[in-house]
Amino acid sequence: MRTASAVLGLLIASTDAFCPLAGLHTSRPPVHTSSSPFIGQQQQRPRRNLQEPCAIASVPEARDDAAATKVLDTGCIGRYLFAVLIQITLISTAFGFIDLFAYGPLPGQIQLGGPLPWQAVTAIFVALSAGSRVFNVLDNSRPEARGLASAEDDAALLERLENPKKMRVSELRSACESRSMQEDATMTKEELAERLRAYFAAKGTADQGGAAEVLTPGWKPPGVVFPLVWLGAVAPLRAFSASLVYEASTGRLNEAHLNDPVLLWLVLHLCIGDVFNTANVVEGRLGAAVPAAACAWLTSLFAAKQFYDVAPLAGGLLGLTAVWIGVAAALVADTWRINNAVAAEPLYPWKNEGTRSLTRYFFE
Repeated sequence: MRTASAVLGLLIASTDAFCPLAGLHTSRPPVHTSSSPFIGQQQQRPRRNLQEPCAIASVPEARDDAAATKVLDTGCIGRYLFAVLIQITLISTAFGFIDLFAYGPLPGQIQLGGPLPWQAVTAIFVALSAGSRVFNVLDNSRPEARGLASAEDDAALLERLENPKKMRVSELRSACESRSMQEDATMTKEELAERLRAYFAAKGTADQGGAAEVLTPGWKPPGVVFPLVWLGAVAPLRAFSASLVYEASTGRLNEAHLNDPVLLWLVLHLCIGDVFNTANVVEGRLGAAVPAAACAWLTSLFAAKQFYDVAPLAGGLLGLTAVWIGVAAALVADTWRINNAVAAEPLYPWKNEGTRSLTRYFFE
């Protein structure tokens, strides 16, 4: 029996020798902070706990525990939906005022007495394509502007949590508040400190000093390509196709209106794209960005079909933009794929259990 126990012990101790990556440090690509596939700059996200594939496979319990803390962020989903409704309402209201300016009657108004010239409609939709986020009510400010903790703040707090008795209760509550953690006045100092320790454990922040590491596919174009394509090709194609639909609407609506239901399908597509931009660029939700990008792509295809039924040329021009949006959506999906292989990232908005939603309106 002693011989069998000794042999079994040697086998267990030598298990790591069969892992070809044991004891090796895998090299990681440099940090990428290039443009989003749609618009904007990729901001810093909390450092991921990047482990070797062998280590992940040999300790499955660690991955399961981290995944267990992630819950569906219902507050985020509700805010996304209401943001789209509010934004499209604001834009259609602005369109209504422009239509009143064209046709009146308003007291003392200089009326055009007819539809806007196509140049004016094109300019309106170029501006809307480039700046529709002006009507977006989601908070798109950087984390530090929201009063949230930075990586340096986290590193300092980790050191102080080694001896929480020297911290006041108000300091611990403030630390929880700046990290969007749920807390109340009934919690003791020990409970608050334990909640903060659990926060760092779930976050995988053994080292809090560095920038975000988001792996990007090797086929991603250079960052300068995105603003050139969006502003130099996509925005003009959207605008010119919208002007064609505007001119063609006189036969269907008696008068040309910016609040044409067909044009509002393009507006809906822009609103969904703005929500995607918030999820992907501002909040760094790599998983939730995938269905958001898919929705943006599908709505661009649907809008192109509606445009084609009114003016075939307009539908064809808008369809060209859907090709680029499809490429951008594929890039978003591939970015999620390679990061999900390192650390689990659900394809829905999530938050750590016991924390508040990261998504906010700008007036909250």
